[in-house]
Amino acid sequence: MPPIVESPVSFSQLDFWRRTSLVGYRFNPQVTSWTETSTIPAGLPELVFAKLDNTAWQRFRDFSRWPDGWAGPGSHAIAWGTYLNLERFLDGSRFPTSRTPPSLFVSDEGFLGLQWEARNGTTVSVTLHPSGADYFIESEGAEGTVEDAEIPALAERLNRTLA
Repeated sequence: MPPIVESPVSFSQLDFWRRTSLVGYRFNPQVTSWTETSTIPAGLPELVFAKLDNTAWQRFRDFSRWPDGWAGPGSHAIAWGTYLNLERFLDGSRFPTSRTPPSLFVSDEGFLGLQWEARNGTTVSVTLHPSGADYFIESEGAEGTVEDAEIPALAERLNRTLA
């Protein structure tokens, strides 16, 4: 063991690392204030953070700020129904923990998309919009559309199919 004087890490850095690693620090955002109107369901930001990850949460935060016309004429802000359908989908979803978490996207129409890799290496995509969701399951060669009331059943189907 090298003498303390030759240690590349100072005692204060080592002590900080030891204290933070023992605590099991986890960032838990309390986010509802980035929009000027209450257009996001209250529990959705925390659900996005819990089910996806910090990167998706940051993207969700940014996308939620974009107004109509954000990508030029004809582009739309995210609609209330899209937020509700994202909440329905995430509430019933379980994503494989051995893979990278789903990526979150927004379309010019204001729809939110999720894409991730299943355990078998195939792609799964779900695009949520005010009237429901479009999905693609590469391993089954299946694609389709479900209405908003059927979104929890879609989440359960994906949980069973991709487990």
